[in-house]
Amino acid sequence: MKKSIPWLAGLSIMAAGLAFADAPKIDSQRINVMLKQIERQMQTQPDAPAPDKAEIQKEITLRLQSAEILKAEAIKAGLDKQPDTQAAWQNVQAQFYAAQYVDYLAAKTEINDSDLRRQYEQVSQEINLLPIVFPSKEAAEEGLTKLKKGLAYETLYKQVNPEAPASNWTNPQQLPPEFAQLASQLKNGQISPNVINIDGHFFLLKVAGMRQAPNAPAFNQIKEQLHEQAKQQKVQEQINQLLQKNGISLNEQ
Repeated sequence: MKKSIPWLAGLSIMAAGLAFADAPKIDSQRINVMLKQIERQMQTQPDAPAPDKAEIQKEITLRLQSAEILKAEAIKAGLDKQPDTQAAWQNVQAQFYAAQYVDYLAAKTEINDSDLRRQYEQVSQEINLLPIVFPSKEAAEEGLTKLKKGLAYETLYKQVNPEAPASNWTNPQQLPPEFAQLASQLKNGQISPNVINIDGHFFLLKVAGMRQAPNAPAFNQIKEQLHEQAKQQKVQEQINQLLQKNGISLNEQ
C-alpha cells in the first residue's frame, strides 16, 4: 500500500478548504457599471468581434471578488492606517470624482446647430497669416511706426523679410498656441496693434485673408465628430471658469 506524500496531502486539504469557502458577494450594480465601461471601450473598436456578455460578466465578477479578498487582507495588515496609503487613497478619490464630474458636465451639455457650424468653421477655415520677423524690439517699433504713417503692410513685409512667401495659408488650429491665440484676436485684414514678443523674438502679424480650406470635408461628413469636439470644448470652458473662480488659471501653467 502506497504511503501518501505528506506535503501533497497538505495541499489536498488546503484545496478542499478553498473549494468550500464562499467567495465575496458582489453587488450587481458594481458589475453593471464595470460592464458599461467595457462596452464603451469596445464601441471604439467597430471591427472587433461581438463580445460574449455572459463571459465578460463572469470575468468582471472574478476580478472584483479577487480585489475584495486582497482589500480585506490589506486592511487586516493595517495598510489602511499608513499615512502614505491614506494620501494615495485621497489622490485616487479626488481624480475619480473629478472624472465623474467631467462626465456629468458632458451628459448635461447640449450642442445646437450653431455650435456645430462654429466648430466646422474652426476646423475647415484657413487664414493667410503674414508675420514680419524683426531683428530687435527697436526695429519692430520702427516698423510699426511706418505702418501707422501709411506704409502698406505687404510692402514692409517684403522689405524686412524679402524671402518670405507672398501668402501663408494655414489652419489656425495647426499654429503654435501663442500664434493661434494672437491670430484669433484679429479679424480679416487686421494688423496686430502692438509689437509681439515671443521668447525674445519680435513680430508684427496680419491676417491677410480667410477662406474655407479647399480640401475641407463636407459638414455632414464630420457632423458627429464636430458634435463631440464642440461638447468637449464647452465642457472645458465650464471647467476653466470653475477653476478660475477657485484661484487656478490653466493659461498660466
